[in-house]
Amino acid sequence: MSKFVRGTVLSGVIASLLLAPAMGAAQGRTSVKVGKDGNVEVKTGDTEVKTGGAGTSVRTGDTEVETRGGEEGERARTEEQSDDARIEISGMGAKETHRCSSKTEVDVSGSDNEVTLTGECKRVSVSGAGNTVKVEAVGSIDVTGANNAVTWKKAVGAKKPKVSRSGANNKVTQSP
Repeated sequence: MSKFVRGTVLSGVIASLLLAPAMGAAQGRTSVKVGKDGNVEVKTGDTEVKTGGAGTSVRTGDTEVETRGGEEGERARTEEQSDDARIEISGMGAKETHRCSSKTEVDVSGSDNEVTLTGECKRVSVSGAGNTVKVEAVGSIDVTGANNAVTWKKAVGAKKPKVSRSGANNKVTQSP
C-alpha cells in the first residue's frame, strides 16, 4: 500500500475513532475492535469502517466505498456503490470499478484509465486518450478524444444505446 493511501486510511481511522463516541451517543451503540493483525473495525449506528492491510471499506446507509491496497507505487483500486447521479473518474492510469444506478451519469477523462461499470448506467461519457471502459448496461455513450475503447453488454430501454463518437480511433462495441 502506498504511503499516501496508508496515510489517508490512517487519518480516516483516527477520525472515526475520535468521532465514534460522540456519534454513538447520538445514534446508539458504538464498538471499536482492533485485531492482532492490526485491522480496525468501528461501528456506530448504520455506519461501519473497516481498515487493514488489504484496504479500507466504509459503509453507511445505501452507500459503500472500498479501497484495496496494492504494492508500493501502485494506485489503489476503488469500488463504489452509490445512488448518486454522477460518477467522475479522471487522471492517468486509474483502475476502478463502480456500480451504477438507473440515474447514474459517468464521466471518464484523462488517459490510460481502466474502468468497469456494473449495473445500469444512464449515460457514459469518455474523453481523453487510451481509456478502456467496460459497461454492463447503458442508455447512451459519448466518446471524444483518441484511442478510447468502450465495450457494453446490453442497452437500457432500447435495443442499442445511443452512441456519439468523435475524435480519432475511438471504438464502441458490444461484448457477447
